[in-house]
Amino acid sequence: MKVNCFSVTFWFNIFDKHNDILNSFQNFFQDEYSNYHVYNSSDNIFAPLIEATCPQSNMSFSKINFSYTIHDVLMKDLENFKSKVLNLYDLLTQSGVEILHSAIFANVEFASKDALKTITKKTISSKFCNDELIDITLKLGKKYEDLFYKIISILNKKQLKIPQKFDANGNLMPLPLTSWYGAKDDGEIIEISYEINDKYSFDFTKNYHTTEFYLNKMIYVFESDLESDIDLVIKKGEF
Repeated sequence: MKVNCFSVTFWFNIFDKHNDILNSFQNFFQDEYSNYHVYNSSDNIFAPLIEATCPQSNMSFSKINFSYTIHDVLMKDLENFKSKVLNLYDLLTQSGVEILHSAIFANVEFASKDALKTITKKTISSKFCNDELIDITLKLGKKYEDLFYKIISILNKKQLKIPQKFDANGNLMPLPLTSWYGAKDDGEIIEISYEINDKYSFDFTKNYHTTEFYLNKMIYVFESDLESDIDLVIKKGEF
């Protein structure tokens, strides 16, 4: 299994004192980011107020959420990610950010000789599986212990190496204008996106907020599912 990314998102009541929290971010991420993009506050509550990127990760802070993602990781990096999640929670709450609910996410992939068949075998009716079926995207969501939502998305991908083509002026032609004709088949993969969040508790519990207890519980379930049965849907048709 290849892990493409781990990610965490915290959702909170409107918080636009980004200058007050910027110094905390700079101290926390001093070994990770050298530059920050700081934007003027706007009426768009989804627009980032602070952003930072590096080859290994990126973070974004808006009026209503904070997200942090690490890329091209290994399972052994999960321990560091778990620690980062808890430390970021502390940084935000100690800075006066009132966290309402949170989500932890992973994107992984598996090499597969026949990704489409592997996905469909245990998940959909055989009447849909014929030579005309070329792609599938499957998304499932369920509640967990009346506390969390688990969401999983599964899709097949062909790994194609498409020959570069140039126009009359020598400019590289973008993919939508480039035919797959002559492309090299480099195998297939199954991509799985997995998320656990406490939006269920937020939706059905009066005055709910993410606490350190529930964040730790989500992290525990997240790690357990990644290490054991993230592909149980396609192995046994179970979720």
